Formats: sequence, structure tokens, C-alpha cells
Amino acid sequence: MSATKLLALGIVHLSGGAHGYQVRSELQSWRAEIWAKIKPGSIYHALKKAAADGFLTEHAEPGNSGPERVLYRVTARGRDEIVELVRDGLRRTHDPTMLNASIAMLPMLTRTDAIAHVNERVARLEAELVEQAKWREHPTPDIPEHVRDQAELWAGHARTELEWAKSLSKRLAEGAYTMADDPGSWRTLA
Repeated sequence: MSATKLLALGIVHLSGGAHGYQVRSELQSWRAEIWAKIKPGSIYHALKKAAADGFLTEHAEPGNSGPERVLYRVTARGRDEIVELVRDGLRRTHDPTMLNASIAMLPMLTRTDAIAHVNERVARLEAELVEQAKWREHPTPDIPEHVRDQAELWAGHARTELEWAKSLSKRLAEGAYTMADDPGSWRTLA
């Protein structure tokens, strides 16, 4: 739910206000159903829940020859929530769905903040790889061989992710992307 919540809030913010259908269409154009595992119905649920939690406001508008539509706008609390969710997704390992959503909303952070949280991910991955290496070097005899092979697969994923995270940190430090503290950023929307 956190990835759906983050992306729904982010799209509403980036749009300056959006209807549920607009949020759904935008996320479909990003193919978020694949990399964030978002189901169309969960978008509407996330919007309603975010409004109930005070992250969005709801404004009824006349529909185009149909029932009223709800226009959502992000509140100050909602912007703060987006930033916290992006930070959490960058720090948290073993949750690729949340990482993908956080990368999609990465420019909501300041450059310094983004680099710090990506570097925290780097440190966590490095520590996990050290622990994995110890475990693989000295497995307990009752662990099946195929489970040890599974640990090799995980270590391979972690090494690849570590390399990627280090590269992202370097690119951010070199000025990649328009971040929240840069002129013309997404976060400066009213």
C-alpha cells in the first residue's frame, strides 16, 4: 500500500490537483502496474484513505455530462508524507516495489537529502553483504544446499543493487535530475 500511496500522492502533487481517473491514467502511462504492482482499484482506495488521513483535500466538481467528480489536492501534510515515504523507500532494503516508487518520486527530495538516503541504502547493503558472506562461508549443516544457492542469488542481487545505488549517489552529486531545491523543481508547485 505504501508504494500506491506514494505514487497517488505524488501524481496529485505533480499535477497541482487531479481526479482519480487522471491519477490512474498517469500511472498506467508510467507502467506502474508492472514495477510498483499497482492495481487500478487500489489507486482510488489510496486517494480516499489519503484524504481521510488529511494528506489530500477533496473538492466536488460537476462532471462532464455525468455525476460529480472529486478533485484531489495535496495538503502540506501530504507533501511531508511524500517526502517521508521517498526517504523510507530509499533506505529500506528488500522492498523493490517501494524502491521503484521512491525512485519515481526522487525529485521530491532536496539533492542533499536524496544523496544521504541513497548512501544510507549503500551502507545497509554493504552490511548485509558482509553478513551474507559470513553465513555462506560457515553455513550450519542442517541448511539444505539449495537454500545456500538461494543465498548466492540474493547476494548477487544485493551486489548489483549496491553498484546501482553507488552510481545513483554519484550522479546525484554531479547534478543529475532537477531536485526539490533546484529552480523549476516539481516540489515548488503551489
